[in-house]
Parts: sequence; structure tokens; C-alpha cells
Amino acid sequence: MEQYVIFMSHQQLFAIRVMDVDRVIEARNFIHLPETEEHILGVYEYQESMIPIIDIRKKLFKEFSQHKDESKVIIGQWNQQLLGLFVEDIKGIYFLEETNYEQDLIRSSLKQSYIEKFLKLDNEVVMLLALDYLFDHNDLQQVSELLDAGDDNYGEING
Repeated sequence: MEQYVIFMSHQQLFAIRVMDVDRVIEARNFIHLPETEEHILGVYEYQESMIPIIDIRKKLFKEFSQHKDESKVIIGQWNQQLLGLFVEDIKGIYFLEETNYEQDLIRSSLKQSYIEKFLKLDNEVVMLLALDYLFDHNDLQQVSELLDAGDDNYGEING
């Protein structure tokens, strides 16, 4: 059994492997960027770099997450890049067992690309997210270009 960070979004349980998580932070103080995809809430300064923050609920269900006291950002690794996942609530860290449910969904053509596999937590089913679906190279490039443009403008103003 592998260890996972379990979180809630849109009243459903999702998981990310613990080995892909750097840390969990409070969901505050984002720098909002203009002209980005709606699911990118902004960037956050972390370890002397800016990381994009993705609203999981907006990305998966086309609805913005509600900002509550329970809301957190999971900072994790994706393709050797750090990114933040804005989630509605963290349930905890658990060892979970795998299921064979995704085979049934593949046969019925219902499996979505964002689901890597299904896991069991007591009597509940948890979806393990495939991070490649959540954040693609175009999103990363868009955020990088905006941050680079901001650095250039900052140098012109203060230079």
C-alpha cells in the first residue's frame, strides 16, 4: 500500500501521492495574474520562486472553489516543476489500497483522463489524480511569460 494526501473538492474525495507533495500551506495571499486561464488563481512566492496556483474544482468541474478557513494549497511536483493545487479541505494522509474499478470504467468508456486510478478509504472511493491532466505545458508557459514580462517591467521602472 502506498501513502496519499486525501482532499475534498466538489464533495468528492481525491488523492495525490505523498511523494509528489512538497508541503501544504494556508490558502491566502496569491498574486493574481491577468490574462490567464480561469483555473489559474494566480502565483505564490515559495522558496524564492513563483509557483502557479490551480483551482482543482474549476479545472475539473468548471466551478470556482469557495474560499473557506479549511481551504488549503497543496504544493507539489509536476514534471520537475512546483505548482500549487487549491483544494477545499484536506482530510489527511492515509495508506490506501488500490481497486480495479478503472477497468470497469474503461470498458464502459467513462474513465476520465484526470483519474489515474481508484483507491479505497474505508467505505469510500477516492480518485487518484493524474497531475499531467491538471496542468499542461501551455499553462506553465503562459504563467512564465507573464512573470517574465513582470520582471522586465520591474527592471524598467526601478532600473
